[in-house]
Amino acid sequence: MSTLRDVGALEKRRTEHARNAVATALTPAGEEMLSVSRALERWLQQCPNGPIAIDGEHTKVAVKALAGGWSSTLMRALASSPRSLTELSSLISDVSYPSLERRIGWMRASGQLTALPREERGTPYLPTDWLRRAVSPLCFAGRCERRHMDDAPPITDVEVEAAFLLTLPLVRLPRTAHGTCLLATRTDSASEEGEGLELAGVALEVVRGEITSATVDLTAEPTTWAIGTSEVWLDAVVDGTIERLRIGGANPQLASELVRGLHLAYITDR
Repeated sequence: MSTLRDVGALEKRRTEHARNAVATALTPAGEEMLSVSRALERWLQQCPNGPIAIDGEHTKVAVKALAGGWSSTLMRALASSPRSLTELSSLISDVSYPSLERRIGWMRASGQLTALPREERGTPYLPTDWLRRAVSPLCFAGRCERRHMDDAPPITDVEVEAAFLLTLPLVRLPRTAHGTCLLATRTDSASEEGEGLELAGVALEVVRGEITSATVDLTAEPTTWAIGTSEVWLDAVVDGTIERLRIGGANPQLASELVRGLHLAYITDR
């Protein structure tokens, strides 16, 4: 209770029926945290090893593994391609080799990573679809933090890239979808127009409804784009509201279809 009050989820209120009595109530932040727990519960129910009850003994293991993989940028490193422990250790220098090994072990045991056939540099690991769907509760949590917690850390370029790259394989598009598109955000939302700020996101190529390539190299001029602040993107993928995104270019229909596809991949149970 004390921890929840400290983060602004609960508050004490005087009651009308008893003198000097105090009741504890949810704040707007606390109400929104309920949506975070519901998103987490939906994700736990989709575990490939069998549904996990949110109050069950295996929840802590799954959530700890997810949090460890996200905070260490392990999920970002695996989002672009399968990698071995040796390769991951060379990419993530601020986490020790034994710590990375433990985190991979937790994620494998809980069904978030799968091991591919061993290669010369070791065993490559690949995110499961269940891990990709974990971006949904992370987005709910990130939006809650941005709305209600002044001291919440900023959303980083690495997190933006990881969220897009992990979720794109789950996106379903109509067969008529075709072309190139930029999906990006300006993680510093101090300027509404974002003039002079660099973008973070992905550049995509779509052929007959299939995403054939995705890169975080945004140096090329996009022909079509969907751009917005982190807050606008979180509303788009959580609620499906795309009106505040800046969509334009040669094929705005493609950008709209990609955003809707992300929303369905984040939210819809599959």
